[in-house]
Amino acid sequence: MLFIICRGQRSREGSEWALALGHIDAAYSNLTPTSANLIHSQPSVDRDGDLVLGGFFPLYTVIHDSELNRKFFMSHPREMQVDWFNYRGYSYVLAFLFAIEEINRSPHLLPNMSLGFRLYNAYPSDISTLKSALGWLSEGEPPIPNYTCQKHTKSMAVTVALTSEFSMQIGALLELYRTPQIFCGSFDPLLRNKDQFSSLYQMAPKHNGLASGMVSLLIHFEWTWVNILVSDDVKGDQFLWDLRREMAIKGVCMALMEKISVTEKIDRPKDFTNILRILDSSANVVIVYGDGITSIALVLAGDHHLTTHKLHQFLKHTQLENSAGEHVSLDGNRYEMSKYEIFNYWNFPEGFEFHVKVGEFFPQGLHGHSLRIQEELIECAIGFEEMPHSVCSKSCGLGFMRILQEGQPFCCFDCILCPEKRISNQTDSDQCMECPQSQYPNTERTRCLPKSVTFLDYQDPLGMALACTALCFSVVTAMVLGVFVKYRDSPMVKANNRTLSYVLLLSLLLCFLCSFLFIGRPNAVTCILSNISFAVIFTVAVSTVLAKSITVILAFKVLRPGGILRQLLVSGVVNSVIPFCSLIQLIICGIWLGTSPPFTDINTYSEPRIIIIECNKGSVTAFYCGLGYLGSLALGTLFLAYLTRNLPGAFNEAKFLTFSMLVFCSVWVTFLPVYHSTQGKVMVAVEIFSILASSVGLLGCIFAPKCYVIFLHPDGNTSKGLKNKTYMKG
Repeated sequence: MLFIICRGQRSREGSEWALALGHIDAAYSNLTPTSANLIHSQPSVDRDGDLVLGGFFPLYTVIHDSELNRKFFMSHPREMQVDWFNYRGYSYVLAFLFAIEEINRSPHLLPNMSLGFRLYNAYPSDISTLKSALGWLSEGEPPIPNYTCQKHTKSMAVTVALTSEFSMQIGALLELYRTPQIFCGSFDPLLRNKDQFSSLYQMAPKHNGLASGMVSLLIHFEWTWVNILVSDDVKGDQFLWDLRREMAIKGVCMALMEKISVTEKIDRPKDFTNILRILDSSANVVIVYGDGITSIALVLAGDHHLTTHKLHQFLKHTQLENSAGEHVSLDGNRYEMSKYEIFNYWNFPEGFEFHVKVGEFFPQGLHGHSLRIQEELIECAIGFEEMPHSVCSKSCGLGFMRILQEGQPFCCFDCILCPEKRISNQTDSDQCMECPQSQYPNTERTRCLPKSVTFLDYQDPLGMALACTALCFSVVTAMVLGVFVKYRDSPMVKANNRTLSYVLLLSLLLCFLCSFLFIGRPNAVTCILSNISFAVIFTVAVSTVLAKSITVILAFKVLRPGGILRQLLVSGVVNSVIPFCSLIQLIICGIWLGTSPPFTDINTYSEPRIIIIECNKGSVTAFYCGLGYLGSLALGTLFLAYLTRNLPGAFNEAKFLTFSMLVFCSVWVTFLPVYHSTQGKVMVAVEIFSILASSVGLLGCIFAPKCYVIFLHPDGNTSKGLKNKTYMKG
């Protein structure tokens, strides 16, 4: 366990008097710890003088011969024995005596007068405290209330070097006699009440930086989980309140808080239960706060014909100066910023301790708010090789965030990895930061990395493969169109409605070429052209197949010459199906463009590490209306083509029309689920593949057999050949 002991403000005078203690005259040797006066528990030690100062110091505690005697006063108090001696209190006494000796030696202070003293032990007991105060007022032993044993009192003032509670206890009694009291402990705001303590003066100035300095020290060593042990008095409560406020601001938590009585002796096992609870705590740092009792060295100056009333006026308005040349004021309304010194206890063999100054703390207002620590001077306690750690939970590293444990202080937390798309670039983050849309978190979730921009580019292997495929089939389609133009007067070309064949080949060529609009970095023009051209050109192609199917049906089902249907077939009115069907698709596309046309979109959410530049469909309703119309037209064409499958073999284009539309519908039915299950450039690739596959299906199923006859069986591309084929099939 590491203990941080805070005992109020350490006065610089105390250090100077401590250095001078070795020069105290041997006349005070009877005050040593082995003195018979202390062993036999004399109530006081005194030396006469023209003026006498009283001093109450914590020197020793006593025990009675039996518990019964202690409770019921069955024996004389002189039969008590010393139980515990306070060596620190002994140093206070030496400093007090040294100050008196310096005053008596000086020819300028109290000339022709001597200053005496009367020392009392400050017992940790209310009864003993009042008994000592009555002894001071009576100026004799045993004390007699309301009586003094001297005709002319020499008692001028009382110096108290103990807790403020002790001053309150004797102050109520000494106030009746207007006895000046000089309190040498740390400043207590309760003692400022002049209605209750009009004769009490505090040497320490007002200050409020102790709690801030303590928390700054905790933060410096990263101690965020501490126990607190304070005196059970008003000052302890005030310090605790200030400390907890500063801890809450700086993020330090209290694991356990215990209070220790300042007026009762701790010597029974049950008195140590709070100490044991602290030792069992998970915190490795304990803040111990008691009353800061400093050495006393007060140099008085002024009129040597003093009375108690004059002394009050003197103490209120006089600026004093100690031997260090520092000004001391007993005005309770003054406010001074303190400097706190930080000491480290060096442990040596045989229990010897040496206090080494390792730092200072300057509260705000004095050189700014700063903490100065010389860590190279700090010696770790025995058994420690490094500075101990005291935290409720280990720090959350980069990429993690803190989640408070239910029912625990805010210093107790669990660490969880930042969610997706979020990072934490500092330790102990309460929340993770979301990366900008143009960035993504790394695997450790510690920083954001720039996303790569992607689209289906020509340099991409997939884009290059699709572009080459589209180009190849465009050339093939153009060659087939050239063949049909060259053999336009052949029976094979003429028998299958030469005009519709030209229109179908041109539309298929445009279908292959429109694939290039989907490849490359999308922009506003290509997004509109790719979607509109796809819808319109495929509508032309499918409606052309529909016109072919209707032509075949009319040619073989209408046998009566001169009939109306026969005239429609001969006049070519059937070809008007193409513009009519295409006009409906154009109207749908016009509405699409007029309401919410396609546009370039930057997709940052589909892929965690990629920014996808794509064409947004705009109005999804209009897109699916156009696609639905094209699908309905294809299904209708498939149905009519299916009706012509059993026509004579010489005109077996009907079977090829049926098979081509079956391929076309299969491709686009498969397209829908695959298209919606992909994203990014793969989605565009699926759309291009569907365009190419359906176009190849129409080209291959309808025109490959004709090219086969034209090039490999030219004898079948004659009227006689067609008739022989008809006869053979018949």
